[in-house]
Amino acid sequence: MLDPFSPFLVRAYFAILLTGFISLSSGFALLRGVAYLPAEASHSALGGAAIGVFIGYIFRTEVEPFYFAILFSSFTAMLVSYAGKHGGAEVLNAALGGMLAISVSFYALLRALVPAELKVVVDGYLVGDILLLTLDDLIRLATVIFFGTLIVYLFKSEILYVCFDPEGAEALGLNVSFYDYILFFFMGLAGGLAAKTIGSLMVFALIMLPAVIAKGYSRNIRKYFLITILLTLFFGYSGIIVSIISGLPSSGSIAAISSFSYIISIILNKRRK
Repeated sequence: MLDPFSPFLVRAYFAILLTGFISLSSGFALLRGVAYLPAEASHSALGGAAIGVFIGYIFRTEVEPFYFAILFSSFTAMLVSYAGKHGGAEVLNAALGGMLAISVSFYALLRALVPAELKVVVDGYLVGDILLLTLDDLIRLATVIFFGTLIVYLFKSEILYVCFDPEGAEALGLNVSFYDYILFFFMGLAGGLAAKTIGSLMVFALIMLPAVIAKGYSRNIRKYFLITILLTLFFGYSGIIVSIISGLPSSGSIAAISSFSYIISIILNKRRK
């Protein structure tokens, strides 16, 4: 059995804690009616990471793909917001699919143009392993998460108003577009961070499912976000514990626990009704 206090496991524990804050994005996404945006943004991060790696390869210089990943995911999320303002919900959902297709195309094309050792770097954003995060990775993640969460916290009342009643917010004189762009930027940023932390394939399991489950058991906004964070932490730490005991992959363990919990929540909700 692995030593639970090994340096790489301690880093994984801290990464799960950071993921709890990232999961706030899925809570906002559900309230805003764009539940799949964090997942789309995490796949956009693939395209951004591929661009960063390709630039470094072409110019024979060391480039940190992390910054390209979060910038690209945030930019595509804001494009989705722009499309939604000029076409409504249907155009917004179509824009989600369009941005996903463009991002994955960048990923597939540029990945094919770099050598094998750089392909591994790009693929780390697809099937990221939380156990492989370095101290530098955690510092970058913590810094970006801190400032991103701070910005949303400063405008939380306005953003929540826009989520629930954009027409009413506009009638009161709020700049709905401004707050919507802040929200979409945060959700895009969170998707990019999630891709680096757990991989874009895991976003559904560890970022989206906690918010979906929490929504069925919450009577108010504070409880909703609190349950979302707690479930994310529970799924993450439980998955790592199972991985330590059994030797199974941590990502698979986390996904299995969160998926099973989601199925249980569906059954319990139906019985309550």
